[in-house]
Amino acid sequence: YEEKKQVLSDTKLTKKSRLEAVTEEDGREDNGTLFKDHFTSPSGLGDIGVIESITIKNFMCHHSLGPFQFGPNVNFIVGSNGSGKSAILTALIVGLGGKATITNRGVSLRGFVKNGESTADVTVKLRNRGPDAYKGDVYGDSICIEQRISCDGVRTCRLKSKSGHLVSNKKEELTSILDHFNIQVDNPVSILNQEMSKQFLHSKSEADKYKFFMKATLLEQMKRDYIHIKQTKAVTREQVELQEEVVLSNGKVFNNVPLFSPKNKVSVAEEKLQDMQSRLESRREEEETLSEDCLKIKEEVKAKIKAQKEQEVRCWVGATPISKNIQVSMEAKLKRKNQLLASRSNKLKRFGDNMPDLLDTIYKAHIQGRFIKKPIGPIGACINLKDPTLAVAVESCLRSFMKTFCCDNYKDEAVLQELMSHYFSKGNRPQIIVSAFSNTVYKVQGRGVNHPDYPSVLDSLIIASPVITNCLIDMRGIESILIIKEKHAARKVMQHGRPPRNCREAFTVEGDQVYPNRYYTPDFSTAKYLGGDLETEIRQVTPAIFAEFVAKAKEISPERRKVDRSAKSIDVEITRLRKKIGVQESSHGDHEEYAEALANYRDKSNQVRDLKKFIDRLDNIMSDRQTRYKIMRRSLSVRCKLYFNNFLIKMNCCGSMMFDHNNETLSISVGRENDGMSDMRSLSGGERSFSTVCFILSLWEITESPFRCLDEFDVYMDMHNRRISLDLLLELSERQHLRQFFFITPLSTSNLPESDHIKIHQLQDPERAKGQTGE
Repeated sequence: YEEKKQVLSDTKLTKKSRLEAVTEEDGREDNGTLFKDHFTSPSGLGDIGVIESITIKNFMCHHSLGPFQFGPNVNFIVGSNGSGKSAILTALIVGLGGKATITNRGVSLRGFVKNGESTADVTVKLRNRGPDAYKGDVYGDSICIEQRISCDGVRTCRLKSKSGHLVSNKKEELTSILDHFNIQVDNPVSILNQEMSKQFLHSKSEADKYKFFMKATLLEQMKRDYIHIKQTKAVTREQVELQEEVVLSNGKVFNNVPLFSPKNKVSVAEEKLQDMQSRLESRREEEETLSEDCLKIKEEVKAKIKAQKEQEVRCWVGATPISKNIQVSMEAKLKRKNQLLASRSNKLKRFGDNMPDLLDTIYKAHIQGRFIKKPIGPIGACINLKDPTLAVAVESCLRSFMKTFCCDNYKDEAVLQELMSHYFSKGNRPQIIVSAFSNTVYKVQGRGVNHPDYPSVLDSLIIASPVITNCLIDMRGIESILIIKEKHAARKVMQHGRPPRNCREAFTVEGDQVYPNRYYTPDFSTAKYLGGDLETEIRQVTPAIFAEFVAKAKEISPERRKVDRSAKSIDVEITRLRKKIGVQESSHGDHEEYAEALANYRDKSNQVRDLKKFIDRLDNIMSDRQTRYKIMRRSLSVRCKLYFNNFLIKMNCCGSMMFDHNNETLSISVGRENDGMSDMRSLSGGERSFSTVCFILSLWEITESPFRCLDEFDVYMDMHNRRISLDLLLELSERQHLRQFFFITPLSTSNLPESDHIKIHQLQDPERAKGQTGE
């Protein structure tokens, strides 16, 4: 499977498919015995994957069973109906992570919790010894798997080391352990319960027997994998054929569409390639003739822009930008001047050009009943100064709250956010503080600063709304901030000795922020929102701007130039030249854009070519895999037949096994040598059970698993067939003494031979809960 994983990385194949490659020859060795198994046994066989013990609590109808300490080779679990035989087998499946449907005893795990209990527990210990141990340095010589099932069907897994240390509780870790040990919980050859035996083996349908053979040998899993790969390959081929058509328009080539597009085929794109190349050559010739004209036009545009700037400045002229700091400062001051001019008609425009419109919209929304309580703000417009000379100090303290709005609840906040989105971009919207409105101001006596010479910020403000006052107390603590006009006095009060009681910080008249151990100076010298004289500020800003324009001009051109054209005429000329350039580019396209599109097209053409190679390679690999699959299927079928006949011959019986892979059927006939063969459909229950055992043994010979479980294999047999079947099972287990076997039976085992390899677990009949199902 490794080659397939490399070729089709998106297709994940099951790790359960560990069948090794087999040779095409089938037959016997020179000594006449059946040929050896072609499946390479792991070097650690008998050291890893063997079930050491199992313990169950509140599982099915049993309060407690175990711990059962199992032998490494043959284990007989004996007991009457209801004693817990099949419960042990079901617990083994669940303990190893199997689904409820695999057990054939329910559709949900919650059905396994004993009536009246909230949880059921299953603990399985697996041997983990030798050089092939799974994370031997972590788990030690055994791995303990603890499964807990709640009454609502939820399962939790805990994986512990031999010492009891919790290693993991992840399902993926359990899957890795089972894969490493080659344990396949859902494979009937590993664990064959009664229902699975009835469904496939005791069924009279030849198709059911064939399905059982395919499932047991993992050929069915391989078949599904191949089908999935074929489907993926078909989808990939279809996508490659759906390459979008290359757009050719007015000498432009744009190929920015995705590779797999449902509009065009690759063949169409390839046909357009030659046309594109010829257009490219003609395009280059046109560009050579037009390049000089374009350069001239662009030079003219630059000259016109330069002249326009000269006219606008009306002083020293330049055509290129000066230092970034000067330009940023000029732009900020121009914006401030425009805001001040707008504030002449509306004071709210100090907080943004759109602020009056926003407040008008809030008022209308409130009238319409969209707010539970009308929002209040901006905060800067809701406060006034007792002393106008403290504007910079107060604004330095409350700078981040000047545009803030207050909302009573989150519903109102959502409505306000929606209204703001019409006037402010997402990153520039005013802040919104949500807090329940109150009609009374907080009582701050005892927690606010009280200095005989200097007021607090709260004392310096006139605030009509208790909501605004409470907001600034909550968010800024204005009751504990002093305003000390002089710098030296502020340093003395805050830093020369212990600060006044309840005082966190102080601000000077220049806006300096003073802490007991720190001192900060603001980046502004005038109040932006709380300033008093609007006209004075406008007069101050207009000249700190004109002077910077002059400095900018001198930096570029020391000499003053005469301008004989108006700025308007230069602007008209620039617009005309830009239109001319646009017409030229729309007619002949942009060379860089064309080159990028052509490179994009060639890149995608290479992708299509590589995908075609990939599909061709995948076709070859799939063809080879299909051939190998058929060889493996034929080999397994032939070997299964030979083993089956060999078991029958040992018992003085004859039989045949006919595989029809085209129709997917398996026909089995058995009989005595002197009586002739009969189809299994005409056999008695005991004879059919005997032939089933031979079939199972044949599958055991050709497949790998560290343990094998057979549930009530002898329930329909007479004593003669049962003795023969037991002899066959014990003979095979003795030959495969490094594997572990579990045989579950309700019948007596008194006639079994004494052996160190055989361990018998006799179960006692428990008391049943009334109405509770048995095993």
